[in-house]
Amino acid sequence: MMKKIYFISTVMILSGCKKVNLDGLAFPSEKLHHYDYDGYADPEIVLPDAYKIEPVNHHLIELNSYSSEKGETQKIYGEFIGDTNTISTDSVIMYFHGQSRHNDFYWTRESLLANIGQKHQYAIFMIDYRGYGMSEGTSSEIGLYEDADAAIDWLISKGANPSRTFYYGYSLGAIPAIDRIVYRTDFTPSKLIIESPLASVQYLTQSSTVINVNSKFVSTLEFDNAEKMKLVNIPLMWLHGVEDTYVNISNGELIFGNHSGVYKEAHRIEGSDHSEVPVTMGLENYLNALEMFIEKP
Repeated sequence: MMKKIYFISTVMILSGCKKVNLDGLAFPSEKLHHYDYDGYADPEIVLPDAYKIEPVNHHLIELNSYSSEKGETQKIYGEFIGDTNTISTDSVIMYFHGQSRHNDFYWTRESLLANIGQKHQYAIFMIDYRGYGMSEGTSSEIGLYEDADAAIDWLISKGANPSRTFYYGYSLGAIPAIDRIVYRTDFTPSKLIIESPLASVQYLTQSSTVINVNSKFVSTLEFDNAEKMKLVNIPLMWLHGVEDTYVNISNGELIFGNHSGVYKEAHRIEGSDHSEVPVTMGLENYLNALEMFIEKP
């Protein structure tokens, strides 16, 4: 991401292109007519058979997400692993996926999380943002927050207990995860996990262009994770590849340093690029680290 926006930001400054073009690059979504799950040909992580989820334990969820920009409701789709009838007594991880692709691409990440501790110890809920996968509409910054609200509303309607709910934001997904903790005060999760997060568009612009320029000249986006993290006081787990060439680890360092809570832990993964954290750690080590954090009193 840093190299891409470095180049495009510079070109746009010099050529006077409309900043909305850069905004669009933040959401390189891919549409689908249906989900293939384990049958998808290009998963982000290839899982051993032992980690795969039986079809009876995953459910396609249709949600209504209100778009304040369009003044209408759009359908978005989520994937729930677990028993939808026992959400009120279960522990749930709300997983916000990354920038590219869709639920099928990230399905193996969701399946992996369903193996924390032992299979189905935690229910996992993942959504496709508007414009992604089967979800209707076009993505935007406010749309991320509205789609997250739709997912949270659904969990609330099923009786989810915030003290047994955990948010996990990967890359782009850290943006709605952090924002909703700060501004969705009626449902505060127990803990927050973020992996490979962006500090803000302003930080990225200042740190990766040859001209120190205010981000508002090249984008309407803010994605101000670092500033919002000052208002987050629930326990935090941060994971980031030391060799991340997409979102430099300095982004995560800034966010981590701004956390205002009494407990936080950092996992700086040597030899890992942006999307390689679970594999570089080793899947079992990755799951064990998550379990220890989630279960910590």
